[in-house]
Amino acid sequence: MVQVSMGTSPAPHSHSHAIDAVAWLRENGLRATHGRIAIVQLLDSSSVPLTLADIHEKVRGAGCDFATVFRFISILEEKELVQRVAWIDGTTRHEIRARDGHQHHHYLICRTCHKVEPIEDCVVERFEDQIAKERGYAGLSHSLQLSGVCPACQKPAAKARKPRKQG
Repeated sequence: MVQVSMGTSPAPHSHSHAIDAVAWLRENGLRATHGRIAIVQLLDSSSVPLTLADIHEKVRGAGCDFATVFRFISILEEKELVQRVAWIDGTTRHEIRARDGHQHHHYLICRTCHKVEPIEDCVVERFEDQIAKERGYAGLSHSLQLSGVCPACQKPAAKARKPRKQG
């Protein structure tokens, strides 16, 4: 299970308002069932990509079994409305595609507690533009995940390493 840092900054792919899930589904030629609405709202509000198991756990109360989650996420991927993210731990996660023109997101992940913090700034974008121009590529995108040990997880380790005073 992923732990999300709940700061005041919005999700990297969010904007000033949440998706109107019913309208969004219909605009994209999809039926607006309770389960689908719940999945779209969850993906839209999440600041990090989610595994199918994470999605299922959070929407099963809306009448979604795992097969329904799997099928609907597959449909959203085919329509290029949701993208897969190969996560640093080897899992596959899913996030709603950016609506602001950016096709990438960056994350800082604690190796100990697995807390995930979105990184807002992109230092790779200029390099990406340069590579695309030099090599003639179009539609380049990237994903960046950094891992380390968060400050909260460092505290217990630091206490354990302190030498005890001998009396």
